[in-house]
Order: sequence, then C-alpha cells, then structure tokens
Amino acid sequence: MRGAVPLPARAAPPADRLAELLAESATALSKDARSAARLAAEATALATAASDVGARARARYLEGRAAELALDESGALAAYREALAGFQAVGDDAGRADALRGIGQVYDKLGDAPQALAHHLRALAIAEASGDLRSQAAAMRTIGVVHSRAGRPEDGLDWYRRSLALSVAESDPVEHARTLNNIGINLKNLGRLDESLATLQSALAGFRAAGEALGQAGALNNLGATLERMDRLDEAERALREALERSTATGYDEGVVNASLGLGRVCDRTGRPAEARAHLAFALSSSERHGLRTFELEAHDALADLHERCGEPAQAVRHLRASREIERALMSEASDRRLKVLSVRYQVSTAQREADLLRAKQDELAKANARLAAVNLDLAAADAQKTRLVVELERQTREDSLTGVANRRRLDQRLRDEYDRAVRYGRTLTVAIADLDHFKQVNDRWTHATGDAVLKAIANLLVREVRHTDLVARYGGEEFVLVLLETGPDAAGAACEKVRAAVERHDWSGIAPGLAITVSIGWCADTSLPGPDAMLGAADAAMYRAKAAGRNRVAGGRSSGSGTSGSEP
Repeated sequence: MRGAVPLPARAAPPADRLAELLAESATALSKDARSAARLAAEATALATAASDVGARARARYLEGRAAELALDESGALAAYREALAGFQAVGDDAGRADALRGIGQVYDKLGDAPQALAHHLRALAIAEASGDLRSQAAAMRTIGVVHSRAGRPEDGLDWYRRSLALSVAESDPVEHARTLNNIGINLKNLGRLDESLATLQSALAGFRAAGEALGQAGALNNLGATLERMDRLDEAERALREALERSTATGYDEGVVNASLGLGRVCDRTGRPAEARAHLAFALSSSERHGLRTFELEAHDALADLHERCGEPAQAVRHLRASREIERALMSEASDRRLKVLSVRYQVSTAQREADLLRAKQDELAKANARLAAVNLDLAAADAQKTRLVVELERQTREDSLTGVANRRRLDQRLRDEYDRAVRYGRTLTVAIADLDHFKQVNDRWTHATGDAVLKAIANLLVREVRHTDLVARYGGEEFVLVLLETGPDAAGAACEKVRAAVERHDWSGIAPGLAITVSIGWCADTSLPGPDAMLGAADAAMYRAKAAGRNRVAGGRSSGSGTSGSEP
C-alpha cells in the first residue's frame, strides 16, 4: 500500500518481559548473585502488578536463592515461604519441591538439622509422587548435606550416591557436578584424599562444561583444601587463586573468604609469611564484616600458627585468645539454639495435644462415653510424651551434646553457686582451664571424626582424674573447665599437674596411630577476686602463659597478696 507509514517497534508485552526477567535471573545466579537479586526483584514487582501468582512465586523463589548466596538467612527464609504458598496455590509441584528444599537449606545453615531434614523429605516425597527425577536428585543431595553437617559423613555419602544415579539418568550435568562436589568434601573429611581429589576434579570438569561459574568457585576451593592436605602445595595454590578470582567475579563473598584462608595457609607453609599475613588478614576482616564466625575462627587459628612460627608469641597468643572466645561463643549459641528449637517443639506439641483433647471431649459429649477409653489412652500417651520432652529439655540445658560433660550453661550456674558458698563460709575453691595443644592439627592430619573421638576421650579422662564432687565442663571447642571444690592454692598446682600428666601418658594410638595429645592448664584459687568470671579470667590468662611458655604445662594465677605464680612440669 502506497504511502504506508511503518509502525514504531512496540515494547515487549508484560508477560514476555516477565518471562525474560525470570530466565535472566535464574541464569545470573551462577554468575552474579547481585544481578540475580535485582532481576528477581523486578520480576516480583511485575508479577504482582499482573496478579500472576505462579510467576510471582517463581520470582520470590529466585529472590530467596540470591538472598541465601548473600548470607541473608532471614530474607531467604521469608522469600522461600512466600514462594511455597504461591506454588501451592497454583498446583506447581516442581516449584513446591524447590521452595521446600530452599527452606531446608536455610534451616541447615541455622543449625536446625531436624527442621532442615523434615523440609527436604517433604520435597523428596513430592518429587517421587510426580516422577520428577531432577527434583528427586536435588532433594537426595540436600538430605545428604544435612547428614554430613550433623557429623554422619557415611550416611551423607549414601544419599549423595543415590542422587548421583538419578542425576546421571536425567542427564542433569549441573546437579551431577554439585553432588560430586559434596562427595569430594565428605571423602576429604574421612581422610580418603586420593578419592576426594579424583571426585572433585570430575565435579570441576562438570561445572566448567556447563559454564557454572559459582559451582567452579566452590569446587576449586574444595580442590585446593584437598591438595593442601596432600602436601601438593603448588597445585593447591593454583586452584585457590582461581577460586578467589571466580568468587570475586560472581560476588560470592563466602567463596572469597574461603579462598583467602586457603592461600594464607599455603603461603605460610611455603615460606612466604608476608603474603600469608596479607591473605589471612583479608580473610579475617572479610569474615568479620560478613558475620562468617566459623571462617573468622579459622583465620585467627591460622594467624596464631603463623605468628608462632615467626617467633612472635605475643601476637600468637592474641589470635589464639580471639579464636577461643569465638569458639566459646559459637558453642553457647549452638546450645541456646538447640534449646530454643526443643522449646518451640514442646510448645507446638502441647498446643496440639490440648486441641486434640478438646476435640476428644466434644466427641465424648456427642457420643456419650463410647470413646472414653481411647481418650484416656491418648492422655496417657500425651503425658508420656510431655515427660520425655521435659527430660530432654533439662538434659539440653545441662549437658554438652558431644562429650556428655557439663555445658556452658551448667558451668555458669554451678560455678556461681560454688563461688558464693566459698566466700560465705571461707572455703577454698580452684577454677582451672585445660586447653588441648595443637588440636587443629588433629583435624587436619586425620579427620574431624578423629577430633571428636579425642574430645570424648579427654572428657572421660578428666572426669576420672578429678573427684566426683568436682565439676568438668566443656568451655569451648577444645577447652575444658575444672571446678575443684575445697582446693586451695597449695593443692591446686598438684591437682592440675596430675591431670596434665594423665593426658600426656594416655595411650592415644587406639584412636589413631601416631596420635599424641597434651594439654596446657591454667588455674586460679583466689576467691577474693570479684566473682567467678574474674576467677575464670585469671585461669584463662594463666593458661595462655602456659601456651606461650611452650605448651604441655601448668601455670597458676593468684592475687590474694602473693601476686602471680606459675609452675611447669
């Protein structure tokens, strides 16, 4: 038609733009978490305006993924829960399974393994019912993660292998690589280093083939850690430098810190202390900034080892002290978190029982006394469950979950009581802190399972070496506190020396061939100090003097007119 004017190009319809945003956000998750978050937020706004419940659920799920990568657990949990509700509303089973796995992953990071496992099992059940092999493989992998984090690596491996079989069958290279990566981590922790290396190399190859940058960063960090354990330090450094580069490019803050820690350790072991300090200092400041307490602890430990090798005992003790403080705080937080989880479950269980009882009573009124016997049985079962929960709650408030000795909460209560009693009646009291020497090397040379076995054995040994009226408590990761009743300055040193010698002469070969364990002990018997915390502080300071003097020693601290004293075996 003559004279026709070409029409201007039209903007993409909202539905098309929404689909583009969702696809772009999903792709960006493996390359740039910040961009993924921005694109997902834009998709959420567009889906909300269009009243598209399914698309909004998918957008909120992607926001949850991005928040999880940014270490924002509360934001991730809120987004995943909204996504779950949306997926349920539109009958999207695959989306429901994805959201449930996301919620489970957040609970796992928060330390609530039962909640994590419950959500992952729900995701698996949905995936099995719908025949979705991809979703089944992903659920099995995340179930394996929960078991592994809970200190059951063999159970974790079993779930990973089940996931691996399905991811191969479904030809899902990314999920396959993720599972291989997790298997490699478990094999390293079990001390099976050759198998770990081969598995992690396969995982890395899978991530490279799929163009998964975030996965490559994680696999490279794990590969570097395994190579370091194998003393293949040049290869470890190359892997860690690439991990640092890729983590930085993708905005993967946790990966940046992890790679910096690994490079610091490698540089230290290869005789480059200046480079090691730079990497470790960066890892420390970054972990502090992002709230990565576990990495912060590792950075302090590595810096303590570095300063000790450089002949700088004061700086070494400073970092060791900081590490122990974080360790104590993490243990206390974990104990409080476990107690809170149990308390919530107890409250929910009680409310449910009350509701069930009310309904039962209503049924009784309607049906006369036909169901009276069943109601009585329900009440008996409810009472039994209540008793079990109360007993478990009480145990959690008093006992360290790994070693069975008193936990921090019980220590604080008992020490306060004994201090008040000693002051009131003029009795003697000694507080001692026993810290395992070079314990990190046990985990590095053998496995974390070996480390746990050592801690259990130490706890049992300490209980045997003190009187039944005394208290043994776990104070930090490898720190134990002894509260010795009716023990004054003249007897304190001998009592602590007896414990130190018992640890040194103990046969540790039953746990691992060639294993030797020693402790450094600091004590305080000065009840004139202004409270039990001050006594603990004096014992702590004495323990660090024992460390600085060469470890495997006893040192005492007193201030009631005699100044500070120390003894060495």
